[in-house]
Amino acid sequence: MMKQRCQYPVWMAIFLPFVSLILQAAKADNYIIASGHESLMVAMGCFWCAEESFERYGPGVIEAISGYAGGSNKNPTYRDHPGHYEVVLVEYDPKKTSYATLLEYAWRNMDPFDGDGQFCDYGSAYRPAIFYANEEERENADSVYKKVLKENPTWEGSSILVPLLERPTFWKAEEYHQDYYIKNPGNYAFYKEQCGREKRLKYVWGEDVYKCYHDLAAKCFNGTVNNANGAEVKAETNVKGAPEAQPALLPTKW
Repeated sequence: MMKQRCQYPVWMAIFLPFVSLILQAAKADNYIIASGHESLMVAMGCFWCAEESFERYGPGVIEAISGYAGGSNKNPTYRDHPGHYEVVLVEYDPKKTSYATLLEYAWRNMDPFDGDGQFCDYGSAYRPAIFYANEEERENADSVYKKVLKENPTWEGSSILVPLLERPTFWKAEEYHQDYYIKNPGNYAFYKEQCGREKRLKYVWGEDVYKCYHDLAAKCFNGTVNNANGAEVKAETNVKGAPEAQPALLPTKW
């Protein structure tokens, strides 16, 4: 005897696609990436510094947005973001760079030995992390991590405290946090200097490596970079044309 197929009610066939859309919307970031562009999310401590690191030096970067991710509440704010990381969502042009290339820059702008914060900032919001959105990104992130260890043979894998995590929903931070290094250059540079960020990065990675990943001309890489298709293209940096900020003598409260 042939078994009768299970038949779903007509209303379910109509309703289920809408449920799927609702669930996708619930997970969706509240920042829209332009058509043809891609994005990555990383936590590198203070999101002001992460923004500058990508927008000034990251090749092919279109925009770096400060925000929150991974916590327990929706629509978090600077005063209310329990469990959230401070993160940047980096929008980039895959014709001009790649996820793996930008992760190389992310690593060289964090202290991989500090899992409780970064530089002078401590607490759960300042923990470092690298996020992946799909299996391809996870594999690329793992390859970059292994490359970092290979280039630093004295480092033990167990001492690297930067987790690789599935990408959570991104919540954009308040407008006064966006482009802080441009809007408030004196205050920003004062904070960055007092925090010891550059000094610590040079100690961890070495002076030469620091210079390579903080050079607008990308001279260490012959002024080129590999894009998402593996093609070698001209490295385009400092997307907003921001000058190097100088520390304020009398900074105002930030």
